[in-house]
Parts: sequence; C-alpha cells; structure tokens
Amino acid sequence: MTPAGMLFQINEAFLNVRRNGLMSLAALGTVTIALTVLGASVWSAYRIHEIAQQQPQKFNEIDVFLKAEVDRSATMAVKSRVAALPGARDVHLVSKEAAWAHLQQTEPSLAEALPDNPLMDKLEVQAGNGARVGALSARLRDKKMFPEVLRVNDANEEVRALLGFARVIKVLGSGTAIGLFVATLFIVQNTIRLTVYARRREIRIMQMVGATPGFIRLPLLLEGAFYGIAGGAVACAVLAFGAAEVARFISDLRSPLLGDVPSQLTPLHMLAGLILIGAMIGVFGSYLAMRRFL
Repeated sequence: MTPAGMLFQINEAFLNVRRNGLMSLAALGTVTIALTVLGASVWSAYRIHEIAQQQPQKFNEIDVFLKAEVDRSATMAVKSRVAALPGARDVHLVSKEAAWAHLQQTEPSLAEALPDNPLMDKLEVQAGNGARVGALSARLRDKKMFPEVLRVNDANEEVRALLGFARVIKVLGSGTAIGLFVATLFIVQNTIRLTVYARRREIRIMQMVGATPGFIRLPLLLEGAFYGIAGGAVACAVLAFGAAEVARFISDLRSPLLGDVPSQLTPLHMLAGLILIGAMIGVFGSYLAMRRFL
C-alpha cells in the first residue's frame, strides 16, 4: 500500500470515530473501564507478590549461642568457620561482656539481682536470602561440625510460610490476569461488533463497488487500535492516581511490612503495558467482530 493510501485509511478510521460519536464514546468508555479493572488487578497482585517476596529477607537472621565455657579464641574460630558456610552473608559477634553491659543499661534491676554475668557469646548470622535460613540453621545445629554451639534460634517456619504465600499470590495473580484479559477481550469484541453492525450497510456498499476485504478491514482495525490505545492511556492515568492515593494511605499506616518495599513497576511501565495490551485487544477484537461481515 502506498503512503497516500495508508494516510487515507488512517483518515477514514478517525472519520469513522467522529461520525459515530455516541457509539465511539461507548466503545472507548467500555475499553477504559475494562483495562482499568485489568490493570488494577494485575498491579495489586504484583504489589502483593513484591511485598510477600521481600518479607523473608527480614527473617534471614540466625542467632547462634555458644556454650559458656567456650573462650574468646575458640569463639573467633567458630565465627570464621560459620562465615565460610554456604549461604552465610555476614557474621557479627555479640560478646558476653557487650550483652551484659547492654542488660545493665536497659534492665538495671534485673542485672543487680544476678550475682555475675550469666550470658554467653552470641553470633548473629545473616543468611544470603530467606530461602537459605533452614539449610544454614541445620548446619549450625550439627554437633559434629559445631560442638561449641549451645542453641540456634531462627525464623525458619515463618520464612517457609511467607515463601509459600508468595508462590500462592503469584499463581493466583497470573490466573486472575489471564481471566481478566479474556473477559476484557470479550467485552471489547462485543462493543466493536456493535459499531461494525451499525455500519453493515456501509460495508455492503463498499463491497458492491469493488472494495477488497483488506481495504474495508484496515480502517476498522485502526479504529479498534485507537480505542485500545486511548482507553489504555486513560486507564493508566486512573491507575496512577489510585496508586498514589494507596501509597499515601499505606505510608500513613507506618507498617514495618509495607513501608519499605519499593515497587519495580513504575507509571511508565503501566502506561506502556496498558497501551500495548489495549492495542492488541482492540485490533484482535475488531478482527473477531468483523468475521461475520467480511
């Protein structure tokens, strides 16, 4: 097709949008609402997945208490061996003297009731990620490898539960997104089918004067793409406003679980994604709607 012919087709598509003002407005409104619901559902599922995925990182600390009879040189040797374990990112020693000084400062009455320092050296071990807490704790509890260790405290059960929750959210979010995509496509198809049906006589006349199916179909495909792109842009603006309000509400809650998890999904990503999805739905919906007449 020549550039002049393509320009003519684009002009026809926009003329069709203007001629069918009320029907075009209904189609654009339907696409906008459908894409807003789809985008809100996908964005909400993605944010919940991000938050759930980050929570195990807050439980990746393991406290290793050494036996009281272990001297400082042996403690430093244990620290070096723990730091060499796979999955151990950082190891910090809290000496019994430092722990005793902290207890005297925070709980002076309790410290005065004790005849001497009953505390023991503690190693605070940071795992590389939450998924490695269980394996690392099991190694630290091995009496053959670490006979100096008296007790190991971790949050392995909490980490396992949070990782499972993150997987459930991922599966449910993906299923919901697919279902809403299909539902949106069905709504858009039926909406555009109404606009095509309203022009069935115009299409028939064009066929009678020798217009090819491709010549007739292209303006309608471009019209569907316009509804999808414009609807996606408006839906993105609505979602950006809603996301800002939700973020402000969450910041007011000052929740330790929600307030420090930045989102990787920016407004630009939402705009590009919704415009792309809208264009795909508009073109494909138009094509399905025209099969009866072309």
